[in-house]
Amino acid sequence: MATDKKHIAVYLDKAVEDALSKFCTDNGLESKKGLMYSAAVNKALAQFFGVESSTPSTTPGNTPGNTASDIPDSLDQRIAEIVERKMSGAIEQLRTELGELAA
Repeated sequence: MATDKKHIAVYLDKAVEDALSKFCTDNGLESKKGLMYSAAVNKALAQFFGVESSTPSTTPGNTPGNTASDIPDSLDQRIAEIVERKMSGAIEQLRTELGELAA
């Protein structure tokens, strides 16, 4: 995947690696392939510098280095959002109809 974003490589101390792994887990930055270190570093640095990251950290397809096999993660997330919205609407409609029947 081509990107115009800056690529960096670092050698992490073990304590920093462990903290970054926990940060990934705590922030839901995991895909089927494992922890999303790039998204975690972007999010952590954005928080540190007090800026907003332009990369949505929860969208695996937007992190450098991901492949087409990661697409189902974002697709699953989108489907879950749509289903949740539709179900909320259906539940609200049922409540309205039941309220009208009870009246």
